[in-house]
Amino acid sequence: MKKKTTFKKKFSKIASIVSLALISLHNKVFAEVVPEPGDGGEIRNSKIGQGVYKLVNDVTGTLQWVLPVVGACFIVYYVIRIQTGEEQDAMRYKKSIIRVLICIVVGVLAVTIINLISRYFA
Repeated sequence: MKKKTTFKKKFSKIASIVSLALISLHNKVFAEVVPEPGDGGEIRNSKIGQGVYKLVNDVTGTLQWVLPVVGACFIVYYVIRIQTGEEQDAMRYKKSIIRVLICIVVGVLAVTIINLISRYFA
């Protein structure tokens, strides 16, 4: 058991040092290889590109506040069910609360990533 933990510690240290070195090397050596993004090119200037960009911005902007509000409503519902229900059902509702929290975090992260990717074309 002790060998596994020492191996994991050594491996994590080596992996973090190597990844830090690669990141610093990437920032210094490869900085000029990739050009800065422009105005989005032909995709951004087309009518379809403009429409999709506006649609993505509207949907992601709406979902950023809808997801937490709906998730909070579900959490309140499950808390009420825990308080009014039997003890056997409480564990099921606690697991549901955890699932809702995970879904909120994943949803908001996905919306944020999509929003960032769509702004690349702006």
